[in-house]
Amino acid sequence: MSTGKLPLATKLGFGAGDIANNLFFTTASLYLLYYYTEVLGLSPAVGGWIFAGALVWDAIADPIMGYIATRTRTRWGRYRPYILFGSVPLAASWVLMFVPTGLDGWALVLFALAAHMLFRTVYTIVGMPYLSLSAAMTSDSRERGTLAAYRMIGATACGLFVAFSTLKLAELIGGGDTMRGFLLTSILYGTIATLLLFVTFATSFERPETPETDGPLPDRRAMVAMLRANRPLQIVALWLLANSMASTLFGKTLPYVLKYELQRPDLIGPVLASLTAAAMVSIPVWAAVAKRTSKRTITLCGAAMGITGYLAILLEPPGVGPLLFATTAWIGFGAGAGYLAFWSMVPDTVEYGQYRTGTRAEGVVFGTIAFVQKAALGVSVGILGELLSLIGFVPNAVQTPETLANMRLLLTIGPIMMLLLGIAAIWFYAIDARLHARLVRVLRRRYPGDMPA
Repeated sequence: MSTGKLPLATKLGFGAGDIANNLFFTTASLYLLYYYTEVLGLSPAVGGWIFAGALVWDAIADPIMGYIATRTRTRWGRYRPYILFGSVPLAASWVLMFVPTGLDGWALVLFALAAHMLFRTVYTIVGMPYLSLSAAMTSDSRERGTLAAYRMIGATACGLFVAFSTLKLAELIGGGDTMRGFLLTSILYGTIATLLLFVTFATSFERPETPETDGPLPDRRAMVAMLRANRPLQIVALWLLANSMASTLFGKTLPYVLKYELQRPDLIGPVLASLTAAAMVSIPVWAAVAKRTSKRTITLCGAAMGITGYLAILLEPPGVGPLLFATTAWIGFGAGAGYLAFWSMVPDTVEYGQYRTGTRAEGVVFGTIAFVQKAALGVSVGILGELLSLIGFVPNAVQTPETLANMRLLLTIGPIMMLLLGIAAIWFYAIDARLHARLVRVLRRRYPGDMPA
């Protein structure tokens, strides 16, 4: 672990890891429900609950994996071995979700659910240790903010590519066969992601873990006590819950609005790309603002931008034009603040929990956070699938005017309500750079074997 500036290669390598993760995560978030309904022909309710079931299982697995990783001891550290050895199985499980089976009915539903759950399991084995690395490599709050910025730039750049290119790639390399196109695209994404995860392993570092240098392993009770005493972590988790539900409701409803209300399925990729591109461009801006203010401040500002953007979409008349792209870009720019602040807040809560209880457990902290994130995503997708069915949505058919009107409400009112709840939670977050530095100084004196000198 370091207290000074991290090497540029380490920052770039860490960012490469999130490009790899988002080739899977963002593609699934934006297009897997679409694939279930538009390619496999599943109903939105069934597709939504397959997605939800797999994500809830993923959420349950995250704290377990965090506990396992926290107690792992190798010459490479606690977290890096999982990134190295899990990368190839992760890519293989990803491709399996898109393999044509010729199944239909319940057999198809069960295969889709099993394949998705397998992918989410392996994703947890790799993704959870990756998330924990930012707290294990440095105890400097500002450097963690920089790591988060590199990570978010990588994630949003990947998201931009995925949003704009996935459907086009599936059409191009599938030769008119959409199912085959999705399969070949998944193979391409899996190969690229594997290579990038190798880069992350090679450029990252941890302090070697041995019983002599690290002391006794924290037990389950100590970890639970740390979570209960960690108020900043609880606040951040509430913000994540609300923000994840807001972004899921918006991002997954938007393709249906474009295809069925605006009659422009060709714009699904470009509009989603404008959302992601704006988030990517915003990261350096918000990082500079955070250094002058605080992570809490930029979170509140970004949420306010999101709310105004959703209101604009609700109130503007249906139509395609510059205003639609400008509004989605505005929402994306605000979302960038929430992503950056959140992923630089979480590592700081590790030291707060250690200060309160004496237990340092990066894996458990990030496992808990990932549990909240994925549970929120899973429940949101499941609810969205039910709501789409409730309002009369039928895949690949002409929708009624009432269905289209209700679809626009799902796109806007739901996210607004969630962001208001998130603002109410994050208002009470109190850790800034100055307070965190004081915590680190105290911890160095208390636990010289566990903190950098």
